[in-house]
Amino acid sequence: MRINKLFSGFLAIIVTGLLGQPAFAAENSSAQSRTLIIYFSQPEEMKPDAADGFSGASVLQKNTPETGSTQFIAQLVQKQTHGDLFRLETTSAYPRQHDALLRIAEKEQQTQARPALKTPLPALSDYDTIYVGYPIWWYTMPMVVYSLFEQNDFAGKTVIPFTTHGGSRLADSLREIARMQPQAKLVTRALSISRNDISDPDVPAQVEQWVKQVQPQR
Repeated sequence: MRINKLFSGFLAIIVTGLLGQPAFAAENSSAQSRTLIIYFSQPEEMKPDAADGFSGASVLQKNTPETGSTQFIAQLVQKQTHGDLFRLETTSAYPRQHDALLRIAEKEQQTQARPALKTPLPALSDYDTIYVGYPIWWYTMPMVVYSLFEQNDFAGKTVIPFTTHGGSRLADSLREIARMQPQAKLVTRALSISRNDISDPDVPAQVEQWVKQVQPQR
C-alpha cells in the first residue's frame, strides 16, 4: 500500500496576546453569544532537521506559550465573531514528537478509530453558527473530528469549516462533513491556510475578511 504523507496543519507558533486557554469556560467571550468555535489543534515538537515535507516544524521557546496553528486561526475567528471557543481534546493525549504522532495518526485512519472526547461539548442548542477548525492529517480530517460529527447533532446549524494544511487544502473534509451531517447548513466557502503561510503578517486580515463574508447576519 502506498505510504501517504502526513500533511499536518499544526505549525506551533508564538502569539502575543493570544495565550493558551482551558477547553471552554475561560474562553467564553459572551454569555449571549450564538456563535461557537470548535477546534482541534496539536502542536508538534520536531528537531530542526526534521522539518521536511511531512510537517511544519514547531517554534519552541522556553517559558513562552505555544499556540498550534489551528488554535491560532480559531482565536482570530473568535476575535472577529466574539463567539465562544471550545478546544477538542481526546481522553488519550497525542504525542508531541513528530514520528510518534505520524504513526498514530496513520493507524487511527487505517482502523477508522473514533477517539473519545475528553470534555463534553457545550449545549449546541445554545448556538446558531458553529465554526469547526482542524488540521489535515493524511489527506483528511483527524479522526477525532469524525468523532465530533458522528456523535453530535448539527441539524439546522450553520457549520463553517476552516483548516490548516501542508498542501491538500480542505482535502475531502467538506464532503465528509456533508455526509455525516446532511441536515446542517454547511458553508462551503471554507477557509484553508497553509502551514507555510500561518505566520505571515497578513493572516489576521485574511481571517477578518473571510469572517465578514461567511458570518450570518442577525
